[in-house]
Amino acid sequence: MDATVTELKPKTRKYVERIGGRDWDLEEVELDVYDDVTLWSENPRLQNLLAPSGLKSELQLEAALQNSRGYDTLLKSIEDIGQMEPVYVQRFDDMSKALVLEGATRLTIFRQLDRKFTKGIKEGKFRRIRAKLLPPEFGERERTILLARIHVRGTGVRDWGRYIEARFIHEAVVGTATSGALMNVSEMAQHMEKSVSWVQRLRDAYTFAHAYVVHVDEDEGMGEKIAAEKFSVLEEISKARVIGSQLREYDNPNFDSLRADVFDMVRNEAFKEYRDARFLKEFYDDPEKWDQLKSGEKHVAGRLALEIKSNSSSVKAKIASIGQQVVRSLDRDEGDLGEDEIKLLNQAAAQIEQHLMPGVRPFRVSLRKFTISLTEVSMADVKALDPSDVEEFREALEYFDQLYLKHGKAT
Repeated sequence: MDATVTELKPKTRKYVERIGGRDWDLEEVELDVYDDVTLWSENPRLQNLLAPSGLKSELQLEAALQNSRGYDTLLKSIEDIGQMEPVYVQRFDDMSKALVLEGATRLTIFRQLDRKFTKGIKEGKFRRIRAKLLPPEFGERERTILLARIHVRGTGVRDWGRYIEARFIHEAVVGTATSGALMNVSEMAQHMEKSVSWVQRLRDAYTFAHAYVVHVDEDEGMGEKIAAEKFSVLEEISKARVIGSQLREYDNPNFDSLRADVFDMVRNEAFKEYRDARFLKEFYDDPEKWDQLKSGEKHVAGRLALEIKSNSSSVKAKIASIGQQVVRSLDRDEGDLGEDEIKLLNQAAAQIEQHLMPGVRPFRVSLRKFTISLTEVSMADVKALDPSDVEEFREALEYFDQLYLKHGKAT
């Protein structure tokens, strides 16, 4: 009896991914890298690499991707071990080809390798690429969440870079010239697994960088590219003590001249690196240093910063800088803080109190601090008190009153 042979076809692979609070069923497909897919001209990674003219042909997009950070490393990896993860594509009704929404670099590499290997064992190996097919109802908001999850939270070659991240966040939570906001800051922070302050900082830094683009954009649209290159300096300036908030008052004409001076400093490369911009308040408070920054001398801020640092090695200067260091650490979300950190700071304060100037008593410092605490006490604070704490406080206050009535200056 003849055996019946049944041809077994591999099952289509499916993925279930939670994006934007919903589970999406994504089918994996294999697509021809030329005939079935096309690059997305609005890819956030490409906007700073494309020519200001705005022409965005497939060849231009490929050339821009080939010049992007990490391209050669990823090319070697794909040539040696192949494609590790599918790209994301979506086919719209009016398109004959699927649009590559995520994975444009991998597609470009596949095309380059396919053109390279026209014979031998690797001939045709890179002609087809694996892709996750997004359904038609997968909207702009979901696409933003997907890209934020991959590129803003990602590292290495997936990391977009600070400027692109900032613009991406700004467009999502503020909107663009043609569309409104897709979500609020809290939602964006949740999807990216970042703090709300981190999202706000990037949003505000991009607003400041865009103002810089408007100020210097006189060379056929090159301002955007320059802003991307100098973004770390612009971001540091935008959050500088006191002066940073003044520079961000875009509707206040009193600070227009100040902002123009600072933008000219950045354009003239007064700041070699972003760390030099941390001393902007100190520079501004010293008219001589401020004039030197406005002089147009290249990298002058580095020299001026060294002068400030050399005058900041005293104990007083180090104590004065503690607050700034803590703020910067908190901005970077460097771990959770608790009672142990407060205890350490109090121990440091106790060490300082032991070396106060003659005539300055530690108790007087503590009394002033306690007086301020009493004036700011809330109902919730009072309700949380243990009766024994209040009893001890009243006994101590009664003892203090007796001492003051007997020995105080008022007597």
